[in-house]
Amino acid sequence: MSHSFYDLAFGVDPGGARKDTHYVRGSLEELKHDLAAELAEEINLYLLCWYGARLTLDVYQKGKQTDSIDLHPFLTISIAGYPDITFTGPEEPVGYDFEADEEAEDETETLSFRMFAGELGDAVNVTVHWDRIEVPPLRGEVAREGDVVALHPLLGHFEHTATYGYQDFEL
Repeated sequence: MSHSFYDLAFGVDPGGARKDTHYVRGSLEELKHDLAAELAEEINLYLLCWYGARLTLDVYQKGKQTDSIDLHPFLTISIAGYPDITFTGPEEPVGYDFEADEEAEDETETLSFRMFAGELGDAVNVTVHWDRIEVPPLRGEVAREGDVVALHPLLGHFEHTATYGYQDFEL
């Protein structure tokens, strides 16, 4: 349990929506692929923009969490016909007023509904500005396929035991 690893944590606290997904990885390249797959699903963009989903890259060195990097400020969501959406942090999208969607006469015409329904298709492109993220390299024995690790979040969320790869703690 004293491996070094990255944990890509994407979640929404229980309420109107639920998500508690983690990717435990030993390389940044694997993590980049995992994040791209998550952000390719429009429902996840909806959770980021509407529900203020958590999206962090947590760094564990020798079994202890040493860093938690909020990935929101490094995202740009580009949708044809809309201004780019960036974030200053969780629950802080910039570029589109999602609160105004609540007052729309026809909610099916709102961007939030279109994200939720998965109607955007090829009109959406998400960029993660990895070149601006300072991710510490892993030290010591790095986790790999088949390893089991303990997740001890700095922010007080539940502790979990996780295997290498994808985990969904909401199942």
